[in-house]
Order: sequence, then C-alpha cells, then structure tokens
Amino acid sequence: MIDDTNKTSLRIGGKMSEQGADKAGLALVHYLGIAAVLCSVATIIWAIKWW
Repeated sequence: MIDDTNKTSLRIGGKMSEQGADKAGLALVHYLGIAAVLCSVATIIWAIKWW
C-alpha cells in the first residue's frame, strides 16, 4: 500500500484498527452469549436430573 502522505495511511490504519476492535468485541459478545445459553441449558438439565 503506497500513500502520498503519512496522514492518509494513519487515517486508514486507524479505521482498520477500529474495525478490528469492533469485530473482536462482537465476537466476544457472541461467544459470551453462546456460553451463557449453554450454561443455562446445562443447569436446567442438571436441575431436572436431580429434581
């Protein structure tokens, strides 16, 4: 990637890192949601088993 000025590459780099942070945050929320669902399902199954 060749840029005329440092400003342009800085702006592009900033945008890319922002997107990366957004994606990482979304993935984290997604996986935490899955983990929460799995935990609640496991708890329900365990509760029914030991009722």
